[in-house]
Amino acid sequence: MDKKSIWQNKNLRYLILLVVNSVLFFAVYRILLFYAEMTDKTFWSFVVMVLYLALLLGFVLGYLIYNRFLYRKGLTREQLPAEWSEEQKTSFLADGARRLERSKWMITIIFPLIVTFFIDAVDLFIIDTFFR
Repeated sequence: MDKKSIWQNKNLRYLILLVVNSVLFFAVYRILLFYAEMTDKTFWSFVVMVLYLALLLGFVLGYLIYNRFLYRKGLTREQLPAEWSEEQKTSFLADGARRLERSKWMITIIFPLIVTFFIDAVDLFIIDTFFR
């Protein structure tokens, strides 16, 4: 496989972007928490956590609202109202697929934020509890 064909694969690009964003988001999170700890400003560690949580909540709600709470995902033509024309059914299903494809970039922000909170929770509740 040559370099050009690797970068043409959209799913591989999204996977690489997910990994890079996860590392980046977690690194920034830990650096900001470390800075707040070193300066004895616990208020700023609270602000960092709330900011990351607000970002996560905002992007998840944005993703769900844009995709209309995913109610179009997995629908077939047979499940749509019988009085709809074939053109309406095609348009309805294509719109759902188009929305999912267009909002895929939001997952590259949502997933890294979830990973950041998960790793922080593991550190706080498992590593910190048993090894320190």
